[in-house]
Amino acid sequence: MLGEKMLNIKNIKFSWSDVEKFEFDLNVQKGEAVTIEGPSGIGKSTLINLIAGFLKPESGKIFWCDERIDILEPYKRPTSTIFQNDNLFEHLSCFENVCLGVSPNGKISSENGSTIDYLFNELGIYKIKDRMPREISGGQEARVSIVRALLTNKPILLLDEPVSSLDQNTREETLNVIKNTSIKHNLTLMIVSHHKDDRKMLNARKIKLG
Repeated sequence: MLGEKMLNIKNIKFSWSDVEKFEFDLNVQKGEAVTIEGPSGIGKSTLINLIAGFLKPESGKIFWCDERIDILEPYKRPTSTIFQNDNLFEHLSCFENVCLGVSPNGKISSENGSTIDYLFNELGIYKIKDRMPREISGGQEARVSIVRALLTNKPILLLDEPVSSLDQNTREETLNVIKNTSIKHNLTLMIVSHHKDDRKMLNARKIKLG
C-alpha cells in the first residue's frame, strides 16, 4: 500500500524561477508532529503552500491516507493553515474572525457558537473573544487562529512560523498550547521553524530541507 494513515509527498517539483527550483519527497504519519527546518530560501514555506493547495506543483503527487489531494481545491483539502502574520481581519472581533472558519459570511448556528465558546475557553482566551485584533497580544492572536483552524475540522494543521515574532516566554507558552491542542484533537502537525528548541518543546520529528 502507498501509505495508509499517512501524508505522502511524492516527487513534488516546483519552480519560482530557473534558479529557485524545489523538489520534495517525504512522509508524515497520521497524528505525528514534525518541524520543517533548513536555511532561508530552501523552500519551507513553499512546501506548506503546496500541501495546502495555494501553489500548484509542476509534477508529482500528494496523498492523504491513500487518497490523492493535490488535485483538490484548497478548501476541499484535509488541511488548515496558520501563517506568521495577517491571520486575523483587523475590522472584525476575535469571535467574528473565528466564525469565518465555519461560514464565509460569518453566520453560524447556536451549536457552532457554543463550540467556539468552548474552544476559546479551552485555549484560555475566552475573555478576549469580543476584542479587536489590535487589542490583543501576539500570543493571543496565535491562539485565536488555532481556534479558527480547529473549527474547520481538518486533520492536518500546517503552521508557517506562527510564533517566530513572539518573545521567548510567549513563544514557549504558545507552542505548548499548539502541542496540547494537536494531541487532544489528534492532528497531524507540520510547523516551519527556525528555532531548534521548537522541536523539543513540541516533541516533534525534524524534517530538514536542503
